[in-house]
Amino acid sequence: MTTNSTSDIPSIDDYFPNESLLSLSSMPSFAKNINFLTSGFLPAHWSTKDKRKFLSDVQNFYWDDAYLFKYYPDQIFQRCIPNNEVSGVIKLCHSEACGSHFSLKKTVAKILQNGFYWPTMFKDRHAFCKTCGNYQKVDTGQKVLLYDSRLHLFSGKLRSRWSSLFIVKQVYPYGAFDIENPKNDNVLG
Repeated sequence: MTTNSTSDIPSIDDYFPNESLLSLSSMPSFAKNINFLTSGFLPAHWSTKDKRKFLSDVQNFYWDDAYLFKYYPDQIFQRCIPNNEVSGVIKLCHSEACGSHFSLKKTVAKILQNGFYWPTMFKDRHAFCKTCGNYQKVDTGQKVLLYDSRLHLFSGKLRSRWSSLFIVKQVYPYGAFDIENPKNDNVLG
C-alpha cells in the first residue's frame, strides 16, 4: 500500500520540552579520551608533543557504548567513573557495604578491587576520609599503643618498638592529645 499524497506524512515536531536535559555543567575528566575513541579525531590546536602524549595515554582506554574502561598490563579492566559518581563510590568503599572505615590506602585498594578508576582518586579519597567522623577519632580515657620511632643504632636482631598501653588524658582540637602511662602515672604530651 502506498500513498502519493504529501498530506498523509506528519510534520516533524522540533519542540523539545526540556532542552537542558542533555546539557553538561562541566566537562567530564575523560571527555578527551571518549571523544577520540568515538570519533578518531584529535583537536587541531594541540601541539605535536601534546598529541604524542595523549595518543600514548589513550592506548590504555577502551570505550564500550556508555562506559569507558582503563586497561592495565595485568589484563584487568576498570570502569572510569564520571565526576558526579566519585563521592558515592568513595562512600561505598570507605563506610558502606564494601568498607568499614578503612585507612586511606585500604580505601583505595577497595576502590580498585571493585573495578573503579578516575584520575584524581588519591586526592579525592584523602579529602573524603578526612571529613569522615570515624577517621582517627580519639576520645579521653581511650587506651592507645605508643610506637617508639626514635632511631636506635645497634647490632643484632631488630625488635618491635611498641610500648605498653597508654591512656588518653586530654584531646586538643587540632588532633594532638596527652597520654598517661598507667604504670607510673607520667603524663606525656
